[in-house]
Order: sequence, then C-alpha cells, then structure tokens
Amino acid sequence: MTERTAPASNSDSADLQAAPRSETPAAAPVRGAIILGVEYQALGLLRQLRETGTPCVLVDQDRWGAALFSKYRAEHYQSPAYISEQFWPWLVNLAKTKGYEGWALIPTDDEQVRQIALHWEEARSVFSVLGMPWEGYQVIYNKRINYEWCLRNGIPTPRSYLPIRRDDYPEQLATPFIVKPAFRQTYSSYCKAKAIPVKSRAELENVLNTTLKCVPIEELLYQEIISGSGENQWSYAGLFEAGRPIAAFTARRRRQHPPDFGRASTYVEAIHEPEVEKQSLRVLSLLNYTGLAEVEWKRDSRTGELKFLEVNARSWGWHSLSTKVVGNLPAMFMKQVTGQHLPTVTPKYGHRWVKHITDLPVVVDMMRRGDLRFKDYIQSLRGAVMGCEWAGNDPVPFFLQFLLVTYLMKKRGY
Repeated sequence: MTERTAPASNSDSADLQAAPRSETPAAAPVRGAIILGVEYQALGLLRQLRETGTPCVLVDQDRWGAALFSKYRAEHYQSPAYISEQFWPWLVNLAKTKGYEGWALIPTDDEQVRQIALHWEEARSVFSVLGMPWEGYQVIYNKRINYEWCLRNGIPTPRSYLPIRRDDYPEQLATPFIVKPAFRQTYSSYCKAKAIPVKSRAELENVLNTTLKCVPIEELLYQEIISGSGENQWSYAGLFEAGRPIAAFTARRRRQHPPDFGRASTYVEAIHEPEVEKQSLRVLSLLNYTGLAEVEWKRDSRTGELKFLEVNARSWGWHSLSTKVVGNLPAMFMKQVTGQHLPTVTPKYGHRWVKHITDLPVVVDMMRRGDLRFKDYIQSLRGAVMGCEWAGNDPVPFFLQFLLVTYLMKKRGY
C-alpha cells in the first residue's frame, strides 16, 4: 500500500526550488529592531543588539517573559494573538503610529513568520525583513507539503502518511508511530505536545476523537518514530545569503524538553558534523534562503541514516550559543538587512549551551529512566558552557524567570 496524500491545491503546489530570493528594497537606514517575542529567545536577541547600540522594542502576544526583566528592556507592546487576523494590521499600525517604519523585524515564532510571509509585499514596504514570501514559506510551514517536497528532491526524511479521512490508517507505518500537526495554528489550541505516539488503530481513533477532535484531518500527518536519543539530534544554524552560509555551524541537541518529542532544546553542543552541514546547505540552496535559520535533523540509530525534520526560518531557541562560535548573529543580521557585505565566518567549535530551568526536569526524568547518569550530567556542565538566561552583567532575568514558571506552564505548556 502506498502513502496516501491529500490533493494539492493551488497554494499547496508551490515548489521550494522556485522560491524567489528575498531582498530588502532600497530604503532609509534601519534605525532599530522590532523583536517579536519576550521569552528567552528575545532576551538573547535583546542583549546582543543593545550591546551594539541598536535601539530595540519588544512585541509579543503574551504579557510576561524573561526579556522584560533585562536591564536592556525597552518599550514592550502586547499584540493580538499571532494566529489571529488582527495581528498583522495591528503591527503595521504600531509601526506607523510609533515611528517604527523601516525597522527590522526579527521573528522568534513560526506564526510570526507566517504573518510576514502572507503579507510579504506590505512587510517589505513598512519594515526591513529577510526570509521569503508565502509561495515559498508555505512549504516550510506546512509539514504535509514539506514531506512531498522532500520526496521530490531526494531529501531523506522520516516516512510519513498523509490522511485524507479520519478513518484512514497507515498500514505501512510500523507501530508505534506519531500523530503530529502539519502546522500548529489549530493544533496548539487543543494540544501542547509536539507529537502524540499511538500503538494501534484503537489508540489512533481515541486520539482523533478526543484530544484532536476539533483539528481538521488535513492539518495532521502520521510519521514513523526515528530511533535514537539526544546523541542523534543535530542542527545546522546561522545566517545565510541565497542559501550560502555567512556565519553558520552544526550542533548536537543532546537534551530537549520533553525528552521524547521535544518542543525546545535544553542542552546543546557546538560540534562539527560534515554530513549535517552538507545536507543542510543543500536544503537551504534549494530554498535560495536568506536570513536567520536552523535546519533540524535526526540520525536513525538503527540504520545510521540522517533524516530531515524541519527548517526554522527565524531565530531559534539556542541562538545565543552563536556568540561563542561565530559571533553576534543579530548584529550581522542588522547589517545584512541593509544590504551590507558580510565576510564568511569560520566556526570555533567546542562551546555548549544550557537552559537550566527546563534542563533540570529533563535530567531528572532521564535519570529516572536510566538514560543519564548523575556523573555524566555533572560533567556536561563543566568547561565552556554558557547559560541561556544567565549573564553576569544582566543577572535579574535568570532569577525572576522562576516566578514565571506557573504562567509559562499555562501559556506554553512548560
């Protein structure tokens, strides 16, 4: 039995090979940066940009986040939900009424990128942006379309099944397999888990009729589980110009939260992995991608094959590790968005990154399951390790983040 796929619509048939290169039109010099977020990703961006003297403002759908406690904190505006139709006109109106026209937009969330891509021409006229319009970005955003694109372009990817009806069952996938969203726009309203493992037809029916009852079947896909632990999770991330690296490096995402199907990395090592770099550059070259991006992979421990997971066409969670490996990426981004030439940076490997507040629960769970020894955990914190929220010259966000745990559990599920 062959994989069943949803019929392609006009919007779904775009091929990333044809995605046009994104270019920022000639405009007044970029005066500052609008950071879309207030959580730890935004904190890292804020620190790096403010240290170079770049004016910044923070925009987020949530009221609280670690970046708001930084000594570098500037104006903060609470927006409508990213997924809502009100978000984009609200953001444009903010820029025009507050004098932020021409400022660089730096997204930290896929839904923010979706809004920019959908309103690409207006985004380029009001703001300074990098990335790609919806015709190309939808293939990154929608995992069902992305799966078919990978098959067409010979990119190794986990075997998947694209259901058309709710009673479809993937006979060709070994159990257990996972149910995951093609995109999180509707899914995230009903489920915080990145993926749901099921072991049988009965379990699948139960998930579809309970947790995912209100999620359309065309917004889901079923996928094989790739065997392997954190040793097998890899990324290639940095700043790119038309698919070529300006400042990029490979990293192993050794620990993540939750441990099995993580929404976010909690411990990352900058280690050179040539195959990850080569395969990632092929993906980014096909995209003709310009801007900040992270390409995620996992190596199947059974076969040794590297399999593509996704592209995050934005700033990613552990981006601050780049300061030790390739330099100040947000500052480079600000130069790139104005069309300045940037020399290629050679990575300096060996540094590590940890997000203590979410890594500790992961470590406890891994120890309980016998997947991590205490002495190995202690060893992982020695040497060239930088903390996610901690900074000696800006310590308050590290301590006050603990007061936000209950709020973040409610808002984001962690």
